[in-house]
Amino acid sequence: MFQDNVVVSSAISAFNNAAIVAPAFFWNAVLCAPLFIGVYLFGRFYGKKLGLADFINPERIAFWCIIMVALWIVFMGGNYDVLRDGVSLLPWVTAGILFVSCVFIGTKTRAVPLPIWYGSARASMRRRWWVNVALFLLLMVPVGFSDTLHWWGPILQVGAVCTGLLIGRWRAWRLRGVLCMSALMFVATIALLMQPEFFRFGQLGNLTPIHLIGIMMTGILIAAAVATDIVPACGRIHKSAFVKLKWLVRFGTALCLVLFLLTEAVPIFIATAFMAFVLFAMSVWHRESVADSVRGKMMGLAVIMFGILIDVPTISALGLFWIAVLNSEDVRPDARFLL
Repeated sequence: MFQDNVVVSSAISAFNNAAIVAPAFFWNAVLCAPLFIGVYLFGRFYGKKLGLADFINPERIAFWCIIMVALWIVFMGGNYDVLRDGVSLLPWVTAGILFVSCVFIGTKTRAVPLPIWYGSARASMRRRWWVNVALFLLLMVPVGFSDTLHWWGPILQVGAVCTGLLIGRWRAWRLRGVLCMSALMFVATIALLMQPEFFRFGQLGNLTPIHLIGIMMTGILIAAAVATDIVPACGRIHKSAFVKLKWLVRFGTALCLVLFLLTEAVPIFIATAFMAFVLFAMSVWHRESVADSVRGKMMGLAVIMFGILIDVPTISALGLFWIAVLNSEDVRPDARFLL
C-alpha cells in the first residue's frame, strides 16, 4: 500500500481527475446548459421552418453518435500510469467498441468511394494506391497512440479499426442503427464503471453519489430506448397478471438499484439495467400500441444522458436536436406506462 509506485500512481490519478470531490461531467453539463437550451429551441424552430423532421431520423442520429463514440474512445481512452495497469481489461473493451463502431461505419459508407489523387487519368491510377495508404496511415496514428501502455496496445487498437472497416465495407451485413448505438453506449458506460480513472471519470472506483446516479440513469434510459425499439406492442399479457408481474419486477429493479449504490459493482449494474429492460419490455408488450414519439424521445433522452456522462456535449446536442424536431405533443401520459 505504501510502496513508492503505488503512492505516485495514486497521486497522478488524483491530479488528472479531481472527480472524487467534484464530478467534472456534472459541472460541465451545468456550464453547457445554455448551449443545450439553444440547441433545443433553435432546433424546434428551424425543424419546423425547414421541415427537417423527415430528414433527421434515428439512423442518422445513430450514425453520427457512433462516430463520436469511436472518436471519444481514441482521444479520451488511455490508462496513463494509474493503478490496476497490470490487470486492466479496458484495452480489450475499447478495442471491441472500436471494432463494432467501425463495422457499422463501414456498412453505412460502403457506397462512398475511396479517395484518389485527382490529376491526369494515368497519374491518378499510378498514385491512387500510395495516396490511399498515406491517408489511412495518417488516420491510424491517433488510433495507435490511444493505447501505448503495452507493446501490443497500438497493434490491438489499429487491428480492431482496420478489421472493422474491412468487414463493414466488404460484407453484406445490415446493422440496426439504434440497437448498435445503444449497445455501444451501454458497453462504454460499463467501461466507465469498470475502471473510472481510465477515462478520467473517477479514481479507483470511489465514485460520488452523482457519479453513480449518472451511470444508473444512463443505463436505465438505454434500457428504455432498446425496449421501445425492439419489443412489439401487441397487448398479450392479461391485466391482472401484468399488474402482479410488474410490481414483482419493480421490486427486483429497486433492490438491484440499492445494491448498486452500495457496492458500485459492474455485475449489479448490468443486473439493474436488465431488470429495467424487463420492466419496460413488459409494459410495451402489454400495450396495444406505442406512439413513435415515445420511442424517439426515449432514444433522445438516452443519447442526451450518455453525452453528459462521457462529457461530450456534441452527443447531447444530437439527442436534443432529435427531440426538438419530433412531434411537439406531450408524451408524458403515454410514457408513464413504462414505469
